[in-house]
Amino acid sequence: MTRAPLVALLLLGACQRTPEATPAPAAIALTSQSITLPPETATLPASAEILTTNCTACHSAEQLLTQPKLDAKTWTTEIGKMRTAYKASIDPKDDPKILAALLTLPNQK
Repeated sequence: MTRAPLVALLLLGACQRTPEATPAPAAIALTSQSITLPPETATLPASAEILTTNCTACHSAEQLLTQPKLDAKTWTTEIGKMRTAYKASIDPKDDPKILAALLTLPNQK
């Protein structure tokens, strides 16, 4: 048994060209940008201060005022979803006040 074929394979492998390393990407420059949002024209009634405190960090007054008319059970589910799915920092003790404010919002479609 000859070792010549084995040696030839080893030499062939050693002589093969290795791929060149991929150069690192150039540095990315990030810059600050600003945008101008349209003016907020809708306002919540003073009686809905609890919504301003708990909801308007994520939802505009216009969005709150144009929600379809929902029943108490559906709004309760939505409040819970905001807390659990979206991690809204809504204190559960405020749920009854939030629910009452949502049920009495004007302009609900």
